[in-house]
Amino acid sequence: MKAINRGVANARDWKPEENLPLAVDALRAARTVLITMHRGPDGDALGSALALASALRDLGREVTVYNPDDLPYNFRFLRGAAEVAKSLPAGAAFDVTVAADAGAFDRLGPDVPRADRRGVLLNLDHHITTEPFGDVNYVDPHAASVGILAYKIIRALGGPFSKDTAECVYASILADTGCFRYSSTDPECLRIAAELVEAGVEPWEMTVRVYEQQPLARMRLLAEVLSTLEVHGKLATITITNAMVAKTGSETDLTDGFINFARSVDGVEVAASFREPQDEGPWRVSFRSRGRVNVAAIAQKFGGGGHHNAAGCSIEGDEAKVRARIADEVEEALKNDA
Repeated sequence: MKAINRGVANARDWKPEENLPLAVDALRAARTVLITMHRGPDGDALGSALALASALRDLGREVTVYNPDDLPYNFRFLRGAAEVAKSLPAGAAFDVTVAADAGAFDRLGPDVPRADRRGVLLNLDHHITTEPFGDVNYVDPHAASVGILAYKIIRALGGPFSKDTAECVYASILADTGCFRYSSTDPECLRIAAELVEAGVEPWEMTVRVYEQQPLARMRLLAEVLSTLEVHGKLATITITNAMVAKTGSETDLTDGFINFARSVDGVEVAASFREPQDEGPWRVSFRSRGRVNVAAIAQKFGGGGHHNAAGCSIEGDEAKVRARIADEVEEALKNDA
């Protein structure tokens, strides 16, 4: 097992080699397929879902992609993004329902059909902390992104592999490897990326579209958020408030990647981002680690999860108490790692 997956309590043996053919068989037999992903989708969730949708449509399947939330601005150029449904009709039924990058069934949208109308439920994920909620759980914590799993399914289905499909897979890999910078970058994802380039993907064009065409509102919001940067020993924090979002005329999905600025401070081991609730809900906390601290283990203590170096959770309470609880957990984790 890779270092990024060590230290997770009661880690399951997901047996991806055994579950891949089960996933392929279910999709091969299906005529109607629903593909969804966790709410507030990121590039990996959306890219992997759209990759599978693109390939299945090329194979003649009737495919619906569903997510009730806004899509990340920098991945909306991908094939099929404009057709993602924000709701599903009552009584909609499918032969197979695919959940990509979800982690848990309750992270899916409210319109996902009940069991008697969703067909085979296929759980595609690479989080070692994911729940086994699918009829088929094709989960591989060694995979750099869920797009890697989608790629393997598409290849096994044996249909055409278009440039559009390749771009969706490549976008997924870019998102979860940080443009091949994170520790999740491994020989497998680099080999697959090379095949995607051979299929027509232009690396520079993809990098520009994903990382270097940022809305002005995002840059203004980043300036506001960086003004909240605090460093306490080896922990750095940033805060995103509703007032900042309103002032800059931005959207909440424009904050992806802000936490990496906090992690990049010299001497910092863990970064935490605190997102103010929009209503009376919980604070959303995201974590990033340089590698010493397993932030997935911290997130799990609050009902969240993720990877060794990137995780998240939601915590009820006022800001001061939430911050204090996180600071205590990070301090304890750093002591245990010393």
